[in-house]
Amino acid sequence: MNFNKRNITIISFLLAIIIFLLVNLFLSQCQKNEEKTDLSVAFKASTSSLNNNEIENLVGNQYIANSEWRIEIPAINLDAPILEGTTNEVMRKAVGHFEESKTWDGNVCLAAHNRGYKYNFFQEIKKLKIGDYIKYTTSQGTKLYQVVVNNVIEETDWSYIENTNDNRITLITCVENKPTYRQCVQAKEV
Repeated sequence: MNFNKRNITIISFLLAIIIFLLVNLFLSQCQKNEEKTDLSVAFKASTSSLNNNEIENLVGNQYIANSEWRIEIPAINLDAPILEGTTNEVMRKAVGHFEESKTWDGNVCLAAHNRGYKYNFFQEIKKLKIGDYIKYTTSQGTKLYQVVVNNVIEETDWSYIENTNDNRITLITCVENKPTYRQCVQAKEV
């Protein structure tokens, strides 16, 4: 009888330790989530004066929720940040800006993933119709564009990202299962 009582005591003691550890783990996870929320609020408040490289260093591979440089397309429910460059690293967290293109006047050229990544910002651009609106925002202000072209082009066709005399925005992404083609949407300022 003593032996069973001792075993029950040991098992009860071990269960108490396990429950204690689980509660501590749960509480520390809750605290981390709270800290992330606090950091997110602080990040949103502090990034307005940072350039893209500084923002990239702060967020690593995380999506940038509050960036002054953005693209919005209501027809496909897109609201995404823009960063300089079109590397995979950039496009894992934002829409990428072709460095050789303009950022304000002329032809603003952007690229993004459409599948296979955490953020596939251009997943739905193939659905854009002539006349759909694109809102483009930078620290200089906001421009509104209207879609005039939505075509599939060859990956070697760089004519769409050449500078223009009028103000345009050009969106480029891959075409599913057609690696030598790209979806190209072009819109003119209204």
